[in-house]
Amino acid sequence: MKTYILTLSFILFMSSLSFSQNKTKNILITYGSFSGSTKEIVDSIKTYLTNNSTSVDIFSAEKTKIELSKYDIIIIGSAIHGNAPHPKILGFIDVNRAELNSKKIAVFAVCGTITSTRKSKRDNALTYPDKISHGLTVYSKEVFAGKMPSSGKKFDDFMAKLFLGIETGDFRDWAKIKGWTREITRETN
Repeated sequence: MKTYILTLSFILFMSSLSFSQNKTKNILITYGSFSGSTKEIVDSIKTYLTNNSTSVDIFSAEKTKIELSKYDIIIIGSAIHGNAPHPKILGFIDVNRAELNSKKIAVFAVCGTITSTRKSKRDNALTYPDKISHGLTVYSKEVFAGKMPSSGKKFDDFMAKLFLGIETGDFRDWAKIKGWTREITRETN
């Protein structure tokens, strides 16, 4: 009888270990995008994350209360325009702050000034994740270069280069984005 109970206990213990290791991780990526570059980064992050043990939902941020209890990780991404995060991201955070404070949160910013020829502009760009997280506790932050389209006006493009030190073009570093995505999942295991 003792052997039977010990064997049964061992089997139950092993199956509980197996279950906890195979638990699906649920991730929400919420974002604010002005011209679509941030949305394309979000789509790539989802592709990098999705596998048999990870489920990823994407939500374009709105100032709306949503049910976050099923998510293990929340990734918040925002385009930066005029030195400020997307207003819908800030609205989403304000409305969901109480529940967000109990979640693992990673934040990324997408901006052109991280590619600036001016160190002061690049240093300022590194502060954008803190502006996005807006008082939340965050375990991972990153700044990605975006796609800087031409305004179509040579004078405006010249002024951006003159005052901000930025060029037009697509500066997204997909290897860096993939590396950060892997880092996020490693840090939460």
